[in-house]
Amino acid sequence: MIVVHRDGGRSAMETLQRSAVVIEDDADIRRLLAIVLSGRGFAVHEAGTGAEGERLVDAVRPELITLDLNLPDMDGLELCPRLRAHSDAHLLTISARPPDLTAEQCLAAGSDQFMAKPFSPRALRAYLDAVLPGDVLDAA
Repeated sequence: MIVVHRDGGRSAMETLQRSAVVIEDDADIRRLLAIVLSGRGFAVHEAGTGAEGERLVDAVRPELITLDLNLPDMDGLELCPRLRAHSDAHLLTISARPPDLTAEQCLAAGSDQFMAKPFSPRALRAYLDAVLPGDVLDAA
Protein backbone atom coordinates (compact mmCIF):
# COMPACT_ATOMS: atom_id res chain seq x y z
CA MET A 1 0.00 0.00 0.00
CA ILE A 2 1.41 3.37 -0.97
CA VAL A 3 0.45 6.45 1.04
CA VAL A 4 1.07 9.91 -0.33
CA HIS A 5 1.36 12.78 2.16
CA ARG A 6 1.14 16.38 0.97
CA ASP A 7 2.85 19.11 2.95
CA GLY A 8 2.93 22.62 1.54
CA GLY A 9 3.03 21.48 -2.06
CA ARG A 10 5.73 18.86 -1.41
CA SER A 11 4.83 15.19 -1.51
CA ALA A 12 6.57 12.27 0.13
CA MET A 13 5.83 8.60 -0.47
CA GLU A 14 6.23 5.82 2.02
CA THR A 15 5.42 2.16 1.77
CA LEU A 16 3.30 0.66 4.50
CA GLN A 17 3.38 -3.10 4.88
CA ARG A 18 0.20 -4.88 5.85
CA SER A 19 0.42 -7.21 8.82
CA ALA A 20 -1.03 -10.62 9.59
CA VAL A 21 -1.06 -12.83 12.67
CA VAL A 22 -0.98 -16.59 12.07
CA ILE A 23 -2.27 -18.62 15.04
CA GLU A 24 -1.43 -22.25 14.24
CA ASP A 25 0.16 -24.96 16.40
CA ASP A 26 1.58 -27.01 13.50
CA ALA A 27 4.96 -25.48 12.60
CA ASP A 28 4.86 -26.74 8.99
CA ILE A 29 1.42 -25.25 8.31
CA ARG A 30 2.42 -22.05 10.12
CA ARG A 31 5.47 -21.79 7.85
CA LEU A 32 3.38 -22.43 4.72
CA LEU A 33 0.88 -19.75 5.74
CA ALA A 34 3.74 -17.33 6.41
CA ILE A 35 5.19 -17.97 2.94
CA VAL A 36 1.84 -17.41 1.21
CA LEU A 37 1.02 -14.30 3.24
CA SER A 38 4.44 -12.71 2.89
CA GLY A 39 4.17 -13.30 -0.85
CA ARG A 40 1.01 -11.20 -0.76
CA GLY A 41 2.73 -8.30 0.98
CA PHE A 42 2.03 -9.11 4.62
CA ALA A 43 4.47 -8.81 7.50
CA VAL A 44 3.69 -12.10 9.24
CA HIS A 45 3.70 -12.62 13.01
CA GLU A 46 3.43 -16.26 14.10
CA ALA A 47 1.93 -17.81 17.23
CA GLY A 48 1.84 -21.48 18.20
CA THR A 49 -0.77 -21.08 20.96
CA GLY A 50 -4.00 -19.21 21.43
CA ALA A 51 -2.66 -17.10 24.30
CA GLU A 52 0.39 -16.08 22.28
CA GLY A 53 -1.82 -15.28 19.30
CA GLU A 54 -4.15 -13.13 21.38
CA ARG A 55 -1.17 -11.14 22.71
CA LEU A 56 0.17 -10.67 19.17
CA VAL A 57 -3.19 -9.47 17.86
CA ASP A 58 -3.32 -6.87 20.66
CA ALA A 59 0.27 -5.75 20.00
CA VAL A 60 0.33 -5.79 16.18
CA ARG A 61 -3.24 -4.75 15.27
CA PRO A 62 -3.13 -6.82 12.06
CA GLU A 63 -5.24 -6.50 8.95
CA LEU A 64 -5.57 -10.31 8.78
CA ILE A 65 -5.71 -13.11 11.36
CA THR A 66 -5.58 -16.79 10.45
CA LEU A 67 -6.84 -19.03 13.24
CA ASP A 68 -6.53 -22.78 13.70
CA LEU A 69 -9.20 -24.36 15.89
CA ASN A 70 -7.14 -27.15 17.45
CA LEU A 71 -4.69 -25.20 19.58
CA PRO A 72 -2.74 -26.76 22.46
CA ASP A 73 -4.01 -24.34 25.11
CA MET A 74 -7.57 -23.59 23.97
CA ASP A 75 -10.22 -24.23 21.36
CA GLY A 76 -10.10 -21.74 18.51
CA LEU A 77 -13.89 -21.47 18.65
CA GLU A 78 -13.47 -19.98 22.15
CA LEU A 79 -10.68 -17.67 21.01
CA CYS A 80 -12.51 -16.37 17.93
CA PRO A 81 -15.05 -14.16 19.77
CA ARG A 82 -12.32 -12.90 22.11
CA LEU A 83 -10.26 -11.78 19.11
CA ARG A 84 -13.32 -10.28 17.47
CA ALA A 85 -14.13 -8.30 20.65
CA HIS A 86 -10.99 -6.18 20.26
CA SER A 87 -10.02 -6.52 16.60
CA ASP A 88 -11.75 -5.72 13.34
CA ALA A 89 -9.13 -7.63 11.33
CA HIS A 90 -10.30 -10.03 8.65
CA LEU A 91 -10.46 -13.38 10.49
CA LEU A 92 -9.91 -16.53 8.44
CA THR A 93 -10.38 -19.82 10.30
CA ILE A 94 -8.46 -22.78 8.87
CA SER A 95 -9.17 -26.20 10.37
CA ALA A 96 -9.09 -29.95 9.81
CA ARG A 97 -12.40 -30.36 11.63
CA PRO A 98 -15.33 -31.53 9.49
CA PRO A 99 -16.28 -28.47 7.44
CA ASP A 100 -20.08 -28.73 7.38
CA LEU A 101 -20.87 -27.90 11.00
CA THR A 102 -17.51 -26.26 11.76
CA ALA A 103 -17.87 -23.55 9.12
CA GLU A 104 -21.24 -22.58 10.55
CA GLN A 105 -19.83 -22.52 14.11
CA CYS A 106 -16.85 -20.40 13.04
CA LEU A 107 -19.02 -17.82 11.30
CA ALA A 108 -21.32 -17.66 14.34
CA ALA A 109 -18.26 -17.15 16.60
CA GLY A 110 -17.07 -14.15 14.55
CA SER A 111 -14.91 -15.59 11.79
CA ASP A 112 -15.21 -13.97 8.36
CA GLN A 113 -14.43 -17.15 6.46
CA PHE A 114 -13.71 -20.85 7.00
CA MET A 115 -11.18 -22.85 4.99
CA ALA A 116 -10.81 -26.61 5.40
CA LYS A 117 -7.46 -28.37 5.78
CA PRO A 118 -5.74 -29.53 3.78
CA PHE A 119 -5.94 -26.28 1.86
CA SER A 120 -4.44 -25.28 -1.45
CA PRO A 121 -1.89 -22.44 -1.26
CA ARG A 122 -3.14 -21.33 -4.68
CA ALA A 123 -6.73 -21.15 -3.41
CA LEU A 124 -5.57 -19.21 -0.34
CA ARG A 125 -3.70 -16.71 -2.55
CA ALA A 126 -6.77 -16.26 -4.76
CA TYR A 127 -8.95 -15.75 -1.68
CA LEU A 128 -6.59 -13.15 -0.24
CA ASP A 129 -6.43 -11.31 -3.56
CA ALA A 130 -10.23 -11.23 -3.70
CA VAL A 131 -10.99 -10.08 -0.15
CA LEU A 132 -7.84 -8.13 0.78
CA PRO A 133 -6.43 -6.75 -2.47
CA GLY A 134 -3.14 -4.95 -2.23
CA ASP A 135 0.39 -4.86 -3.56
CA VAL A 136 1.63 -8.34 -4.45
CA LEU A 137 5.34 -8.82 -3.89
CA ASP A 138 5.62 -12.34 -5.27
CA ALA A 139 3.26 -13.88 -7.79
CA ALA A 140 4.46 -17.43 -6.98
